[in-house]
Amino acid sequence: MKYKKINQTKAIELIRKGSFNSDYQVVFDSQSVYGADAILLGSNGIVVPEELIKYNDDSLDYSDIPSLKTDDIENGKINWIINAEIPLDNEISLWLKQHKIDINDLMTRLLINFYETVKTIKKNVAL
Repeated sequence: MKYKKINQTKAIELIRKGSFNSDYQVVFDSQSVYGADAILLGSNGIVVPEELIKYNDDSLDYSDIPSLKTDDIENGKINWIINAEIPLDNEISLWLKQHKIDINDLMTRLLINFYETVKTIKKNVAL
């Protein structure tokens, strides 16, 4: 199949008209692409090179992003996520895969249970 080669500006125009299809091949020139247009292209399977994406931070509307408060963390509205590296030997990795065990879920449950156990022990131990 022979593709019709177009640049990013033409691709954006065709997408907005609803005329873009798989007959086109986008060949990027040096013309910058605004962030919103890069998203439009990306949603149509066209990855824009990062160096061509142009942002205007002053034009971004952040009004729908609520401000965070200490209260949000304390009442559980926001949860902390910790990424950890856990070295596993091949046998354990294979066992996890065979039993379809989600390591993130397993570690979360283990830590919660460990924490609750330590709290219970401290409460029940006579000092």
